[in-house]
Amino acid sequence: MKKFLEFVTILVIFIAAVFLRVYKLDQIPPSLNWDEVAAGYNAYTIANWGVDEWGHKFPLVFQSFYDDKHPVHIYIAAAFIKVFGLSDFVTRLPSAVFGSLTVLAIYFLVRLMFKNRLAGIFSALFLAISSYHLQFSRGLWEVTFALFFYILGLLLFYIGIRKKTWLLPLSFFSFGICFFSYHASKVLVPPTLLLLGILYFKDLVKNRISLLLCGLVILLFAGLTIQNPRILGFARIAQNKLSNVEIDGTFIYPRTHNIYLATAEVTLDHYVTYFSPKYLFVSGDQDPRDSVPVFGQFYKIYAVLIAIGLISLIFIRSKEVLIILAWLLLAPLPAAFTTGEAQNATRAMFMMGSVDILAALGASRFVMLIKNEIWYILASLIIIIPLFTEFGMYLRYYYTEYAKKDAIAWQYGMKQIAMYIKDNPNYWRVYMTKDRQQPYIFLLYYLKYPVYEYLNTVKYDESQSKSYNVAESFGDFQFSNWDPIESPPTPYTLYVLTPSEYDGLRYRSDFDIKDLIKYPDGSNAYFIVESK
Repeated sequence: MKKFLEFVTILVIFIAAVFLRVYKLDQIPPSLNWDEVAAGYNAYTIANWGVDEWGHKFPLVFQSFYDDKHPVHIYIAAAFIKVFGLSDFVTRLPSAVFGSLTVLAIYFLVRLMFKNRLAGIFSALFLAISSYHLQFSRGLWEVTFALFFYILGLLLFYIGIRKKTWLLPLSFFSFGICFFSYHASKVLVPPTLLLLGILYFKDLVKNRISLLLCGLVILLFAGLTIQNPRILGFARIAQNKLSNVEIDGTFIYPRTHNIYLATAEVTLDHYVTYFSPKYLFVSGDQDPRDSVPVFGQFYKIYAVLIAIGLISLIFIRSKEVLIILAWLLLAPLPAAFTTGEAQNATRAMFMMGSVDILAALGASRFVMLIKNEIWYILASLIIIIPLFTEFGMYLRYYYTEYAKKDAIAWQYGMKQIAMYIKDNPNYWRVYMTKDRQQPYIFLLYYLKYPVYEYLNTVKYDESQSKSYNVAESFGDFQFSNWDPIESPPTPYTLYVLTPSEYDGLRYRSDFDIKDLIKYPDGSNAYFIVESK
C-alpha cells in the first residue's frame, strides 16, 4: 500500500511539473529572447541543412553572437524542430521536457543516495514547483540541460556502484554531456568526478572492464575538447572577466599590486553573496530574464528546512553527504569568478538541485521525528501550507504582472515586427533599428529564412559593437549604417523605429505609421513607418 501511495504521489508531482512547464509556454515569458531565438534558428538550420548560421557543418561550438554557444541544447532542439516544425512552443519545448524529467531524476537520486523515500518525494516536489527551476524550464536555456545531465550522471553512478556496473560508463557519458552543456559545468563536473573517484575507488576497480570504458569516455570528451578548445568558454570568459575597476577597488591590490590576490578577494566577495538570505529568500537575481525579481531564488520555508537539513547531515555521516556539500559549495563559483556586483542566477544555476535536496532532507527529518500518524500528517502540512502559499503568490505574479512589467527584457515586439514584414512582403528595403540588439536573428527565425540565402547576402558588422549586432545587413534588410534621424521618406521602403527614434525623425510629417507595436503594459514599443 505504501509503495502504491508513493507511486501515485510521484506521478501527481510529475504531471504537475509537466503542466507547470508547458502551460502557455509560448506566451509567458512574453516572447523569446535573442539567445532563445539564436539557438532556435541554429537548430532549425541544423535540422534542415546540417549547418549553423555561419555555414559551419554540424559544429561542436556554435559561433552565434561571437559568444560560442554550447551544442547540447541546440542539437536537442534540432531534433524537436525536425519532428514538429519551427515555432515558439516547439523551440521552448525541449527545456520543458528535460526540466520535467529532472524532477523524476532527482527523486530517484535522493531516494537511492540516502535510502530515504520521503526525502526523494520532497526533493521532487520542491524542484517541480521551484520558481528558480521553472524560470529556466520555460525557455530554451542551456542550464536546464546541464542540470538534468548532472543529476542523471549522479543517479547512474550510484545505480552502477550499488547494482549494475554496466551503467557506470553511461554515468561518465552523462557527465560529459553536462560538461558540454554550459559554462558552469566546467567548474562543477571535473571536481565531482574526482571526488567520486576518490570516495568510491574500491568500488570502481572491482570491474576493470567498466573502469576501462569509463576511462575511454573521459578520453572521448577530452579529445573533443582538445580538438575544439572553444568549448571551454574562452569567448564568454573574455566578455565577463573581472574589470580593472573591480581589481583596483579591492583592499589588497593597492597594498600589494598582486592581481591574483585581488582577484581572490573579489571572487570571495562575490561568492558569499550567493548565500545571503536576501538573495536566497527575498529578492534573488534582479535580471528579469533570469528570475522573477520580487521573489527570492527559493521559497522562504526553505530557510528553516535547509537548517534542519544541514544538521541532519551531521548525523548521516556518509560519502553521499560529501557529494551534496561539494555540489552546493562549488555551485556559486562560476558566478563569483565573473564581473559585476549583482548576483547572476544563471551562472550559479547548480544551486538548483543541491539546495532542494538539502531542504528535502530537512523536511523528511522534521516529519519523521513524528511517530503518530495524525501528527505525521500535521507535520507535513506545516511544511506544505506555507510552501504552497508562497508558490501561489509566485504563480499569480508570474502569469499577470511579470509578463507585463518585464516584457522589454525579453525583446518583446521583435516577433510582431517580423510578422508584419512577412504579411507585407512588397517593400524593396527595410531599415530596422538595432537598439534592442541582434535584430537580424529575429527576422531569420520568424521568416524561416533559408540559411544559404542568408549566407549569400549577409554583410557582417565590423564595428566595435559587432558582438551586439552581428549582421549589418542581409537580403532586403539593413540594421547598421543608416541614419534614423536624417532618413528620407523613400517609396517602397519600410522603417522600424523605437519611439525615441521616431520622435527624432527630421521628416516625420512625411511618414505614415503603418503599425504601432505596444508592450503588454500599453506603452509604445516600435513604430513601423513608410513614406506618404
